Amino acid sequence: MLAKVTPQQDTGWGVIYRLNGLFAEVEELAPSGKYDEWNIKLDRIWSNLVYRNPLEWEMKDGKIISVKLSDDDFARKDFLDNKILEAKSDISKAKKKMLPEDDKKITKDYIIAKKRLYKALMLKEIWLRKYMYELGLYLKEVEHNPAGAMWGK
Repeated sequence: MLAKVTPQQDTGWGVIYRLNGLFAEVEELAPSGKYDEWNIKLDRIWSNLVYRNPLEWEMKDGKIISVKLSDDDFARKDFLDNKILEAKSDISKAKKKMLPEDDKKITKDYIIAKKRLYKALMLKEIWLRKYMYELGLYLKEVEHNPAGAMWGK
């Protein structure tokens, strides 16, 4: 006989499963420098976290004229996305300053812009992980001694 599972449990486990899969992909993309793909995966994680938040539909004369998230989640994401766009813009500007014969040389401005992009993406990822924890979708930390966890002590 199968155990009875409620829809609430199915949804929770499904979200956790999807989030773990997406974070596993993030763990590959971030160190490999695939920043655009990393950002897209972070957006997929975000959409899996805010699905339960209500949308505000603005109507006029029986037609939809706008829709937005009703809380400040979108504002926070938008702020972080703007930091990412600013860094990408700085990278583009740094590339334009480089002469064609300098194609193999990396300038200080380019390195600084790349570091800003990495930092902005990392901040977005950390925010998403904290948000996931706030929603109760992160595993609880119970082992404070990594050696004990490894060796079963």
